[in-house]
Amino acid sequence: MLLLFVLVSVISFVGSLHPGTVNVAVMQATLSRNRRAGLWLALGGSLPEIAYSGLAAGGLMLLPTGPVWSALLPAASVPVLLGAGVMAFRQKPVDFTTSPAPDSAAVPFWKGLALGSTNPQLLPFWSAVWLYLSANMLIPKGYGSSQWVFAMATATGAFTLLVALVWLTDRLRQRMGRYLNGPWLNRLTGGFFVGMALWQLGGLLFF
Repeated sequence: MLLLFVLVSVISFVGSLHPGTVNVAVMQATLSRNRRAGLWLALGGSLPEIAYSGLAAGGLMLLPTGPVWSALLPAASVPVLLGAGVMAFRQKPVDFTTSPAPDSAAVPFWKGLALGSTNPQLLPFWSAVWLYLSANMLIPKGYGSSQWVFAMATATGAFTLLVALVWLTDRLRQRMGRYLNGPWLNRLTGGFFVGMALWQLGGLLFF
């Protein structure tokens, strides 16, 4: 079980390295607010890994085969991404050279949870990983508890990566401060989220 936990945690860590929506939101929250906000957003963004990997490990990924279900999750991500983009555009520029103000933990946590929950890649990705590990005899037989170990490891790897990202972003805050003052960071983050929403919407409409 320990080998399974470590292996899946490493896979989750490496799989989270790409600059996805949660990663960008964690950086933006850490820079524009504080490290605490970034950590809460990281926690919220990591928890959906448990649900999706649990579905994959339990075999539920074989059940929703209809076109309605296949389109539901990608479509649900569009308003979430648009909302995150609009919020970033409307956020006032922050002077990164000064100490950030305290912030409520609730908003970053729920924002991370919403962004992580609407990632359409999680279910097929963890389904493929589970099948790969099973085919290579890395899942112990009688794997009732293996599903929980698998699910917790996915969240552990993702959260570890996001915590490292928070630490690195906060550590470089002062060094990067003179380059980050002004509204361009919020515009860049907002444009990233809106662009992803439009890309997702275009894929749903034309492909």
